[in-house]
Amino acid sequence: MTTTVNILGSGAIGGLCAAGAQLSGTDYRLIPRAGSPALTHVELINGELLSLTPKQTEPDLCKSNHSDLLLIPLKVTQLKEALKSWRQQLSAHTPVVLLHNGMGGMELAEKYLPDNPVYLATTSHGALKIAPDTVRHTGKGETMLGLSPKHQANTPLNTSVAEILNRCIGPVTWREDIETALWQKLAVNCAINPLTALNNIPNGKLSDKSYLPTLEKVCKEVCKVAAACKVELDKHATLTLVLNVIARTAENFSSMHQDVINKRPTEIDGINGYIVRQAKKKGIDVPTNTLLFESIKSL
Repeated sequence: MTTTVNILGSGAIGGLCAAGAQLSGTDYRLIPRAGSPALTHVELINGELLSLTPKQTEPDLCKSNHSDLLLIPLKVTQLKEALKSWRQQLSAHTPVVLLHNGMGGMELAEKYLPDNPVYLATTSHGALKIAPDTVRHTGKGETMLGLSPKHQANTPLNTSVAEILNRCIGPVTWREDIETALWQKLAVNCAINPLTALNNIPNGKLSDKSYLPTLEKVCKEVCKVAAACKVELDKHATLTLVLNVIARTAENFSSMHQDVINKRPTEIDGINGYIVRQAKKKGIDVPTNTLLFESIKSL
């Protein structure tokens, strides 16, 4: 039975996944959010403009074919409504992949999709929406994938999920410790996203030594909260990771920068806001993340 990748939303990463699926000959559907225009083009890393030709959307599209996969590259702030609306349309056997910045998706999936195989993914590919219907691939990266810890007990390993995602947004590395990978990505986002948005700068400007003390404080706080959540991150390695991402994506603008510039809701609640909430639960002081969180919320 042919597998179809069903991609929710009209975001930049969703566009990359659609392009990857099309170029690899993988059947896919693009399902825009209500009120959002469908993606029609992706500008590839080599400058070529790819016209997207997805399959037509069908009702109950994941109930009729258990081999289908639902890929959700939405903002974490959009995830709750998406899961609530889609849980009635899914077979309990349909694998679901959450691919978003920030944290909180695992808990939402546990609540709304308790019986489905749920996978968590994070990617370092760069992408930018340059028009309502067009996405540009701005930087090559890689994707980490693993089973949601909340679903591991009742989910047999399905290697085809990694193979399918590899065609869409590879190369894919399987991570048994996907939570660690997600916390590492969270630290990067906590450091880069709000600072670039607040200062209206591309990522590379954060390499200026004036930003280093703030980057160090953000990383230290994230590592303290991660440890309280039973995920061990080394603060020096985490800062090095952040600085490497800044250097590697120097010309890119962060997604939060783009959201602020275009007056869209940001993902701050699932990024620095997640750190602030977890810190409060654990009795940890995180003044730098709190300041960044409150500064973005006040815009």
